[in-house]
Amino acid sequence: MAESPLAKRLAEIGSYQDSRRDQRWSFKLDQEKFLVKDEKHPTMPALAVTWLLGSGTHAQTAIAVEPRRRQGVELRWSWLASQNGPGLTPDHEPYDQFNRNSIECFGRPMNATDVLACLGCHMTVGPPPGAPLRTEFFVPNVGCERCHGPRQKHVELAQQGRGNEIKPLINYHNAEEYIAACAECHRDASDLTGKEQPHELVRFQLYGLKQSACYLKSEGKLSCANCHDPHDATSHDRALYRKQCQSCHQATEPSTCPIQPQGDCIECHMPAVEWTAGIKFHDHWIRKPENRSQAE
Repeated sequence: MAESPLAKRLAEIGSYQDSRRDQRWSFKLDQEKFLVKDEKHPTMPALAVTWLLGSGTHAQTAIAVEPRRRQGVELRWSWLASQNGPGLTPDHEPYDQFNRNSIECFGRPMNATDVLACLGCHMTVGPPPGAPLRTEFFVPNVGCERCHGPRQKHVELAQQGRGNEIKPLINYHNAEEYIAACAECHRDASDLTGKEQPHELVRFQLYGLKQSACYLKSEGKLSCANCHDPHDATSHDRALYRKQCQSCHQATEPSTCPIQPQGDCIECHMPAVEWTAGIKFHDHWIRKPENRSQAE
């Protein structure tokens, strides 16, 4: 994290008062390390942050990993875009009570499984089973191999514009395979605990999509790729999304929206819903507004 622009910005801010605990976090860059310390409990040593996760569109969350002990901690604070500053890391309310003489002082404790699950959605490659969780064993960010596996010859030909001559190692042949790959990080029904509130379901994009009449009536053809290019940043072009909707909902068909046939499909049928702390996601359970109100 030390080399990130956010590390420098936090070091300039200097500190942050926890919104729910009697703690004030100080931030410092020191010898290529980003250090966090609880100012109100000086006997607790400073913690060096290992990774900063998230694009920053919604938030960026810091975690610290102890490689040899194969454990870590998700820090109590995150940078929240909605606040343009640090705030409570989402879902950290259960950790308001903590042992001041343990890693709980800094946030949510993580065992090796937790660390690998967390980093797994933000890395291309992780360490082999049982290996120390050292930074050099990770390839950060999501690259081609995260979804398609390694195949050097394909990469070499792709750089020449000839990638189709040798296919990637892993390919997706139908919508179900595609959705299953996306669900590894974007959550489907298997990730539900049954305790989620209606507004929290927006974090389970694949669960929502599979509840949608658009998906159920597509005869297995609708997948994430119909609207999202997996090789590019998420588009914010509403006209493009509307065009995708109208590729099935033609103006001459009875399924066309009777309210605003040429309106913004997303605004009514996939509205942005606040999950927490000003963080909003579009609801992928595509449905009529009146059905949404009844479900909630």
